Amino acid sequence: MKNIFNLFQHRSESVENEVDEELRFHIDMQTTAFEDRGHPLQDSREMANARFGNVDKIRTECIQISSGKSLLIWVLNSVFLISLVIGLLLRVLVSETHIDHVGDVLMMIGGLGILLVYAKQAGPSFCRNGKPFHLGLQNSVPISFDEQGRTPFDRVRADE
Repeated sequence: MKNIFNLFQHRSESVENEVDEELRFHIDMQTTAFEDRGHPLQDSREMANARFGNVDKIRTECIQISSGKSLLIWVLNSVFLISLVIGLLLRVLVSETHIDHVGDVLMMIGGLGILLVYAKQAGPSFCRNGKPFHLGLQNSVPISFDEQGRTPFDRVRADE
C-alpha cells in the first residue's frame, strides 16, 4: 500500500516540476521579447511577470488540472488494460462459446478504450499537409493557420 502512495507522490512532484518549467519558459520568452524591444533585463523581467499575472495562482491551478488529468488517465488506462487482459484470458482459457464471446467483448472494450485515451491525449486535431483536421474528441475548434502558417496567437503577438 505504501508503494501506491509513493507512486502518487512521485507523480505529483513530476507534475509540479513540469508546471514550474513551463511557467519559467513562458516568462523567459516574454522577458526576451521585451529585451529585444530595448528594455533593460530587470525591467523586462518585471514587465513579463506583470503581464503574466499572478504566477502562484496560475501555478496552483495548472498543478490541480495536470494532477487530475494524470490520475484520471492512469485510472482509465488501468481499467481498460484489466478489461483487455481478462478478455484475453477468458478467450484463451475457456472453451465454452458463450464465455468466448464475453472474452471478445472485454478485449474490444479494453483495446478501444486504450486507443481512445491515447487519442484524447494526442489532442483534438492533427496536421496533415499543413491543414488541420478534427477528430471530434473535444468540442473545440481546430486552430486555423493563415497563409504564412501563423496561428491566431502568433498574429496577436506580431501586432504588439
